[in-house]
Amino acid sequence: MKSLRAISFLLILLISQPGFAQNNENEENKNQSIEVEFADEAAFVIDGKKLTLGDAIRLVLTENRDTLSGAYDVAMSDSDYRKYGKKYSPFINLEGGTKYSEYPEEMGPMVGADERITDATLALSKMFSTGTTLSAGLTHQYTKITQRPVVIPGMGEITFGQAEYYRPVLFASVQQELLKNSFGYSERRQREMLKNYGKIQREALIYQLSGLVVQVVVDYWTVVISSSAVDNAKLKLRETKRVRNITAANVRLGLAERFDLNYYNTLVAAAEATFAATQQQYRDTVRKLLRTLNFDKDTEITGNAVVANKLPIIDESESLKIAFEKRADYQNALLSLKNAQMELEMYENEGLPSVTAEFNVSALGQKDEMNEAYSDTTAAKYPSWEARLKVTYPLDDSEQKTNERNARFKLEQAKLMLDKYKREVRDDVVSAIERIKTYYTMYEKARESRKQAEIYYRRLYQSMKRGRFTAATVKNALDAMVDSRQRELEALIQYNISILEFDVARNYLFDRYQIKVDNYIPKEK
Repeated sequence: MKSLRAISFLLILLISQPGFAQNNENEENKNQSIEVEFADEAAFVIDGKKLTLGDAIRLVLTENRDTLSGAYDVAMSDSDYRKYGKKYSPFINLEGGTKYSEYPEEMGPMVGADERITDATLALSKMFSTGTTLSAGLTHQYTKITQRPVVIPGMGEITFGQAEYYRPVLFASVQQELLKNSFGYSERRQREMLKNYGKIQREALIYQLSGLVVQVVVDYWTVVISSSAVDNAKLKLRETKRVRNITAANVRLGLAERFDLNYYNTLVAAAEATFAATQQQYRDTVRKLLRTLNFDKDTEITGNAVVANKLPIIDESESLKIAFEKRADYQNALLSLKNAQMELEMYENEGLPSVTAEFNVSALGQKDEMNEAYSDTTAAKYPSWEARLKVTYPLDDSEQKTNERNARFKLEQAKLMLDKYKREVRDDVVSAIERIKTYYTMYEKARESRKQAEIYYRRLYQSMKRGRFTAATVKNALDAMVDSRQRELEALIQYNISILEFDVARNYLFDRYQIKVDNYIPKEK
């Protein structure tokens, strides 16, 4: 019996020689696809090129299909404001025609036998934001009448009227609202409101873009985690097979029960299944990242993933100040409150009577020669002017009263939403700062846990050489070591994500990396 124990001990020593462990360690390093290194700022390697987070963000803005599509939404955010500008565009009107009429003799000699009229009008009109409407133009009319002569005893035939003449008319008109919408009171507010709506949409969309950018970076770190999971699954499979082989030798020597070998055969099968599953998960995460970045499917995701492992110094009051200045939801709430105030002012103004002043002036000429007719017109030889004042006031305008009531309610809603987002921004920033500290603490604890687990497994491994071990003890130590390695990396990645989320909470991501988003917004050709 003693000889059997001695042989078993010698076998254990041979299997557990340092050279054997070193070969497996080399194999592990050879197959590891992504390694982690530390720096003050995170970065990663794609297809052999090292990218800082700033580079990665620029890459996302130029390649990711979601961000590119979102950039077009940003470019179109001012559509309503631009469309409203049509209201103040100058309009040119050109109209012309011809007319021919024959008249019966019973209508008398003053009418004539027939009449031909050709006319054309050219007018230019424009509305201004002051509520003023201005129009001016020229009307030209050519008339030719075939007259019937009248026989008067003692005088012979006489033709009445001018048979052919030109009649040009120059005209101008100005119209102004004096009370309701006085000098564009409502027009200016309406235009400002539409401009603010455009800003609200734009800032909200850019804020969403920053979230998409962070998600792509998180996708890369997910690849790093998946790669580490593959390496750890490979390590667990290797170590499980090693202990299984030792157990099998002990069973043959009578130093272990056969059910111990059955147990480790089960563990090996489970480790092989886990290794296969982690490999598939890694392939899936790589495909997603390459698709997100619009890279070729054969692009290599290898090299070193650079992550930050130092706790930054954060000024909470300064961070809150930046957040209130830059957070899209809070700034948009301020604009919405401003719009609600202007909307109420507009509907209050609509309750006033409409008082419209209009002034029209014209000059005409009529000659059988065109030059003479236009000379009279341009010299204002025959001027005409007209001034009018129109007052309109509904005695019971239920629409205006309802609009004004709703505008008051919307103003109160806007105040409530501003208070909500003020609290939300403050909580988001404070929570983001706390998460940075919390995840850093978790990382430190995970790192210490990993060190202790490795020491525990290494010392147990040394005990294995002396023949003092049990299958359950080794299995638990191996699980603890592998799991602690994965938890440490996940905690480190989560800590780096929390730093990015802190920038998103302040809407400071693009500013930190000096990225001008306008450069990535499509422009009109």
